[in-house]
Amino acid sequence: MTKLLPIFPIFQQSYFYIKQHLLSLSTFFLLSFMGIYLLGGFNLMDNPVGGLIYIIYTYLFYFCFVRVYFKRRPMFKKVEFINALVRAVTISLLAFAFLLLLKMLLLFGLWLLTPLDIFPHIQATWADFIASKTFRYALYGAMFLLLTILFYIPALAWVSAVIGRNASITLTFFHVKDNYWRIFFICFIIYGLVPFAIFLLSANSWFLRAVFSALFTVIQCVIYLNIYEFFYKTPKRK
Repeated sequence: MTKLLPIFPIFQQSYFYIKQHLLSLSTFFLLSFMGIYLLGGFNLMDNPVGGLIYIIYTYLFYFCFVRVYFKRRPMFKKVEFINALVRAVTISLLAFAFLLLLKMLLLFGLWLLTPLDIFPHIQATWADFIASKTFRYALYGAMFLLLTILFYIPALAWVSAVIGRNASITLTFFHVKDNYWRIFFICFIIYGLVPFAIFLLSANSWFLRAVFSALFTVIQCVIYLNIYEFFYKTPKRK
């Protein structure tokens, strides 16, 4: 029988971990803040070099965070670093390819309707729908549901690779069987509602946005790794 992920205890355990490791987490907060404040404004489209540096910096931040959380020494091990990088690229490409496929299927379906007399009416109805708040909320929820299945659950394999454990992407779905909705709910809170709150609190200040983003990045990491521990039962000390 699959154990169900306890939602409230996950948040509670994360709080206790943060309380007990304020010094190390403060260091990661500063590292995250510097990365966001100095590099977060770059993107690959407008500034390929700056955007690439930010991606590399962010990846190294998460890699080191996981290694420190599970007390793995030394900080960098070539085999584990390469395995984790391969998993990260694979998961990202699979998620992107699946979302692109869904978009193409939707466009193909609309193309099939083109010869029909009802298509102009469908177009008008669709245009009104996508302009509504209902669509934005529905899209927001649907995207997070897809990201949970396509990214957040497979990313458990990346954590396994970082700490030198079995890093099968397909096995992540076996580990979390019957818990998809619970993981979705937690991810929606920490990766959906929290970033939205950050935007509201710091809409007019890049400095404040960097502060709040760095703070919640650390919190998000702790919560996510607590989820990982529940399913994989990994001791922090080795």
